[in-house]
Amino acid sequence: MTAASPRAAPRRVSFVVPAYDEEKRLGSSLERLIAYCAQQSYESEIIIVDDGSADATASIAGRAAERLTERVSLRIVKHEQNRGKGAAVRTGMMDATGDVALYLDADLATPPEETSRLLDALSAGNDLAIGVRIQPGGYDMRASEPPYRRIGGYIFTAVRRRLLLSDVYDTQCGFKAFTKEAAARIFPLQQLDGWAFDAELLFIAKRLGYSIAQVPVEWHHVEGSRFQIGIRSAIRELRDLARIRRIHRGLRADK
Repeated sequence: MTAASPRAAPRRVSFVVPAYDEEKRLGSSLERLIAYCAQQSYESEIIIVDDGSADATASIAGRAAERLTERVSLRIVKHEQNRGKGAAVRTGMMDATGDVALYLDADLATPPEETSRLLDALSAGNDLAIGVRIQPGGYDMRASEPPYRRIGGYIFTAVRRRLLLSDVYDTQCGFKAFTKEAAARIFPLQQLDGWAFDAELLFIAKRLGYSIAQVPVEWHHVEGSRFQIGIRSAIRELRDLARIRRIHRGLRADK
């Protein structure tokens, strides 16, 4: 599919937040997200996917659900064991009921106020709208990351652009929106649960013929990231990148 004619504004938007041991920051993040949603003209559905947390993540989300405003709902979906961010995002996006489903990180590295940028891109006729951290003037907001993360991200991006998705600037920004129809087709096909799942989703979308808008968004590194780069994890993620084309080699727009 190519970009279609403009769409009507969504009546309901689902915000999926994967969370693993996020008790230290989830409360303030949900307060900000709920306040943002309360100001919008559409109904908002917030889905917290507790990915097997061993701390108070679920209870904090539960308390937030007791302080909602009109036109904003919140529910918790729980994994009994930690399965990875990719699995948590897949669970939440497949459970979403909105006209648009969007996922964002629990630390709000990209703030919810950037949502309108993605919704505008979908309303223009795109099937997916993904946040990218490279700004129109060329400034890369990933410069705020510590050196070890920048180096790891550079290697991942270089390999990813060589193997697949050479025309996507930034696959790893955790801020992406999908039309309901696109999400319903893409997420059941997702197989990766690790860091490379974002690239897999976009590869699937491309294979199915969906149009992808790359939207510059605000982003800042937040201390306390759950993702830690080590030799084993780096090898695993690079191996996953190499698997994506093989996993989905038979996928075509007409299937």
